[in-house]
Amino acid sequence: MKDLSIHISDRSHLNISLNVYNCGNRSIEVEQFCRPDYYSFFYVKEGRGSITQAKANHKIKAGQCFVIYPNEEAAITSEHGKSLNVTWVSFSGYLVDAYLGRAKISPFEPVAGDTPERELENLFDRLLQVAARPANRYCPIMAQLYSIFAFLLDHTHQNTQVEMPPPEMYLMKALDFIDIYYQDNITVEDVADGVGLNRKSLYTIFKQLTGFSTKDYLIYYRMRRASDLLESTTLPIETIAVSVGYRDQFHFSKEFKKNVGYSPSEYRRVVAQDPDKGYLSPIDMVREQYPTPGSDAPRRYLGNPD
Repeated sequence: MKDLSIHISDRSHLNISLNVYNCGNRSIEVEQFCRPDYYSFFYVKEGRGSITQAKANHKIKAGQCFVIYPNEEAAITSEHGKSLNVTWVSFSGYLVDAYLGRAKISPFEPVAGDTPERELENLFDRLLQVAARPANRYCPIMAQLYSIFAFLLDHTHQNTQVEMPPPEMYLMKALDFIDIYYQDNITVEDVADGVGLNRKSLYTIFKQLTGFSTKDYLIYYRMRRASDLLESTTLPIETIAVSVGYRDQFHFSKEFKKNVGYSPSEYRRVVAQDPDKGYLSPIDMVREQYPTPGSDAPRRYLGNPD
């Protein structure tokens, strides 16, 4: 069942533990959510893309479920302009946080996987089927929603990717966060908040796994992006400074010379004469060692794509 939206109830209908509002199926290329006052489960039936929520970005693909949380700004984006086909159900209830917490799902970790037999997909399909009934549908809908929660609780250990130590997962979330938001003048505290850790814990993970502090990594990353722009464009230095997260051109130039060895204008001139003198960043290999979870192959994080 594709491309339909079924209204189930409104806020005058209150079930204490769970309350279903609507469900359906639709295709999405880009969709924004501005702090909804309800939860939504989405099951990806076709396509690939990403979900951004709580300042963290997560890859999604067919065979995965994810949750949009109330009071969170979120966005769903398909990959390469090809639509995601999703089945969804929106709901509320005072037990929802407890159920999701037990299933190890949160705004920072909103994605869960299906089994090879697509058991979760069948539960979403069944929910849509019973919702399309003309009468006597609410109890069967609730039964299906509870079955979805039961599936997530039964498969908690699979959803948490037990084969990967938590420190590595937090590191890769932080790398993704920096990759997305480095232009926005973010701080180390912003990165820590984005992955759900305090600053000290994130510092320990960065230092242990990469040899760099979070602050040093963020600076090196911005210098790498700036050097790429200086080599490949004729943009003014002020514009490049802003594009890599510095609102003060003087501060940017000072940091660039400290880390790269040349002022931005000197670097552009030197590399134009001898490309072999381009900046070799200390962190060029970090992203290859820690690729995005769920990716088909390691990707280059810095510099030109393979």
